[in-house]
Amino acid sequence: VLERSTAFARYLQMLRQFTTISSAIAELDAADRKRIGLTALAELTRAQVVGPIESAPTEPNWQVEAAIAFARVRSQQPTVRVAGIKRWLVAAYRATFDSPYGEIQSLHRGVLRALRNMHGTNPTVTEVQLARSA
Repeated sequence: VLERSTAFARYLQMLRQFTTISSAIAELDAADRKRIGLTALAELTRAQVVGPIESAPTEPNWQVEAAIAFARVRSQQPTVRVAGIKRWLVAAYRATFDSPYGEIQSLHRGVLRALRNMHGTNPTVTEVQLARSA
């Protein structure tokens, strides 16, 4: 029961952060959104090469990483804000990945949707109509 309560509290915190992040993303111009989306996806898909088990790095606490990145999003400096958005998306993806809880899975899907929208892989209505007519 305690684990579930802790997970739900973390979910609520990340959901509030996601709302702010979404607003910050909406304020960016299209080129910045695309750049952030592509670099975040590149970081997520980068293969981690690990040597022997003794030298394997410990997995960072992604909740803490997300909180640090969220603080950067609130910065007045645009470059710090942009870096914070990218880092928050990566940390939120990893913090919510493979969760057994439905609400956290929903947040994970929201992060994925934001990443897709940022780099423009969501087809527009006209593209879908053209694909159906072909």
